[in-house]
Amino acid sequence: MTLRISSPETEGVYQGSKWIKFQVLADPDELALLFSRLRPFSIYPLTGIVDGHSIAPESFLAEYRSWIEDLKAGKIPDDRSLRKILAAAFIDDPEALWLQEIPGKGYLAKIGKPVLQVQAHWFSYSEEDRVFRPMSMGLKSVFWGLQFSYPGIYQDAKTMDLKEVQDERLFETMRLWVRESTRATPFVVAGQRTNSPIRLGKAAFSWIGKHPQLASQGIFIHGC
Repeated sequence: MTLRISSPETEGVYQGSKWIKFQVLADPDELALLFSRLRPFSIYPLTGIVDGHSIAPESFLAEYRSWIEDLKAGKIPDDRSLRKILAAAFIDDPEALWLQEIPGKGYLAKIGKPVLQVQAHWFSYSEEDRVFRPMSMGLKSVFWGLQFSYPGIYQDAKTMDLKEVQDERLFETMRLWVRESTRATPFVVAGQRTNSPIRLGKAAFSWIGKHPQLASQGIFIHGC
């Protein structure tokens, strides 16, 4: 899928709001199932200077699998590996993204229409109010797979009109997969169980006890 090269003057400014978000730590085979359902689709990095090329879904899966293999071995995934696909857009419409050229360096990926945004995800646990907070970075943050997000409302980049997002294939496919393949995570801290909206793949329960950042903070998964 080839992205067009354009400019802010031509494309306008896109904005999304009322985001629907799912944080998921899934088994690699579960994520592979999602990718099989999403096809055909393309993945493009959203952060930093890019070359305009897509990331092959197989390469994304291989990188994700390496993260999970680290967790299974009791290791935290390497930060450099995580940053390779720190944030990306999953699209099936080439008009959804465009490239702004940075002379002599490459391009910036810009969003023109609603896209399924996917980010590496961490959460933190507050001992004071006993709350699990997604997408929270800090010294005690726990790596927890991916966050999928999609806007409920967006501003058309050219007309500036506010529009509600209608049924969108990639997002609806992902949401159905979340419902079928994952469940609310039953965290246990100091003997108290909390069913968090942060999701855990059903196949991941067999190895989640090896996650090195959980036990170090006294966080456990009920039944594991």
